[in-house]
Amino acid sequence: MTDEICSWLSYQNKEFVRLNENQYITKVSFDFHNNAFKISINDIEYNLNNFKSVFYRNGGIYYDIPKQEIDNSLVEFYNSEFRSITEFIYYYLKINGASIFGNLFTKEVNKLEVLFLAKSLGIKVPDTYILSQLKDLAKIDSSQKYITKAVSEMKPIFVENALYLNYTHEIDINHIQNKKENIIPSLIQEKIHNIYEVRVFFFEKKIWAVATFDFSDNIDIRNIKDSDKKYLPCKLPIEIQRKILKMAKTLNLKCGTIDLIKSEDDFYFLEINPLGQFHQVSYYGNYQIEKYIADLL
Repeated sequence: MTDEICSWLSYQNKEFVRLNENQYITKVSFDFHNNAFKISINDIEYNLNNFKSVFYRNGGIYYDIPKQEIDNSLVEFYNSEFRSITEFIYYYLKINGASIFGNLFTKEVNKLEVLFLAKSLGIKVPDTYILSQLKDLAKIDSSQKYITKAVSEMKPIFVENALYLNYTHEIDINHIQNKKENIIPSLIQEKIHNIYEVRVFFFEKKIWAVATFDFSDNIDIRNIKDSDKKYLPCKLPIEIQRKILKMAKTLNLKCGTIDLIKSEDDFYFLEINPLGQFHQVSYYGNYQIEKYIADLL
């Protein structure tokens, strides 16, 4: 999507700088007396005063570290110094009047806080529990179906050269509730019977959505092949859109993706991702979101 945005910027004859994670700031020159703040990226100098807008997609700013050997005790200090420089760059761009798009200042959210917020805004959420003892599962209605997934973000786990990913997984309450072990506090959530799932992308105050129809039995939509899915553009009810924008404002998010489930009676909120991919929404909905973003820059 970043490639597509850059293509539109080039087509519109807009001057821009794209900073990737494999590029480094090789020089910093800040003159507070004359308000002259310059950085060099791969030895090309840029004046921060010349940037009129910024779109933050993902990642961070990295610096060309001095080549001499650094004592390990200084590494943390160096990183702290670089972090302060980065924070000032963000701060100066903002106070100097540059239009900031994307979540430059809020890159992560707490899933549990977001679930609680969604519920307080009147958005339906599946019944959710955090439990650390298996015997406490006896307090849950065992006639319902449940899933479990990570409370935090998915992290790759490598064991003996094998890769494991903690996707959403269905669990059988009746099979494990009589066990007495303590476990890491884990999320147990009601499995909602859905007609389709909805992937929502919001940017500033605009919302796009596509409905995904799943023709497999997989619990986690990320594990489903495209051949087993069908996408259709979807217009959310105005009330749901209003609550989504209110949630984004409360979380200080300027963009992100939201996963919803449509059951027979209503929409259910699952989670929000501040750095969510929007290619699926733009492509299958034919929305040209990348052009919309380029037009704002």
